[in-house]
Amino acid sequence: MTDITRRNFLKSAGVMTLAVAAAGVLSGCDSRKNPVMADVEVQYWYESYLLGKKKQVDDGSYKETVSVVKGGKVKKEQIEQTLRNIRINHSFDLKNKGLTEFDVDWTAEKPVAKIEMALA
Repeated sequence: MTDITRRNFLKSAGVMTLAVAAAGVLSGCDSRKNPVMADVEVQYWYESYLLGKKKQVDDGSYKETVSVVKGGKVKKEQIEQTLRNIRINHSFDLKNKGLTEFDVDWTAEKPVAKIEMALA
């Protein structure tokens, strides 16, 4: 038999408790719980009735960059202020007012979301 004293037993129990606690802390480093973010350029486009082609609102002066989960979509609340400014200054509104998320072209050199606008 081995000679295990109460003191050695308590030391071993303390070390085991720390090991279990450390394992729980390290599991917080899981990258799936911390998504990778990417900068996405948001552009606002409308169809010109005179030229019959798409143009950027105010020649692209309303471009902005927002942070999006890589592979995800731009959320309406991220661009709400710019949408309001475009509506006030240029009388454009979202082409599809029901959208709350907008697709991102992740294949472009710099990810871009093209928001379709129409006369309000």
